[in-house]
Amino acid sequence: MEKTEMSRREVIVYRGIWYVMTLLSLFGLSISLNLLWPPGGKSPALSRFLRDGAVSATTFYAVTLLRYLLFTDPPSTNGYKDFTTLKERCPQLLFAELALPALLTSTIIYSGFVDDHDVSSVLYMSLFTISLFIGGTGLIQLSDKFRMDMKHAYITLLCGCLSWLFGIYFFIYGGNNNVVCLIIIIVYSMYASFIFSYNLDKEERSMNSRVSPLPA
Repeated sequence: MEKTEMSRREVIVYRGIWYVMTLLSLFGLSISLNLLWPPGGKSPALSRFLRDGAVSATTFYAVTLLRYLLFTDPPSTNGYKDFTTLKERCPQLLFAELALPALLTSTIIYSGFVDDHDVSSVLYMSLFTISLFIGGTGLIQLSDKFRMDMKHAYITLLCGCLSWLFGIYFFIYGGNNNVVCLIIIIVYSMYASFIFSYNLDKEERSMNSRVSPLPA
């Protein structure tokens, strides 16, 4: 398959974007951990198991980012290619289709772990979730083996953040009723359909085209 070469500047800018996104996610993870489990304080209706899992995930992200930053060879300028086959697009499509409903419903699920509709604790956990999503996307993009199509990654990141915001809004103002469930299904269907149609658009995936993967 023909590869689309990138200039050295494009590679540096591209990887720099995801380094920054992952660093920001680590910052968000650390903030949410300190809010959920303050030093010397009691856990707000959350188990030790959840705390240990959150700390382990944050540590994994930090160690992986440090490895990509200091212990990997500089990326080559010809190692990036367009994703033109269905086999190449399926893993990234599956990741997006699973991440969006998780972000939409995370706040509603978290409300089951707290008492008396504690909005602040749910928002702290929601901050942890979106930081986990952004950091995970960044680590995937910094990996040569699991990297997604660049435009698809940007679209997934945008739709994921919007889904997260919709989930928070429905949790605070919607309540638990059938109308909210219907709206969540409609919102997810819109985003999922958009990502699905993008990945199956053969004209934009033409092997003879050369479009810069960097954001304008």
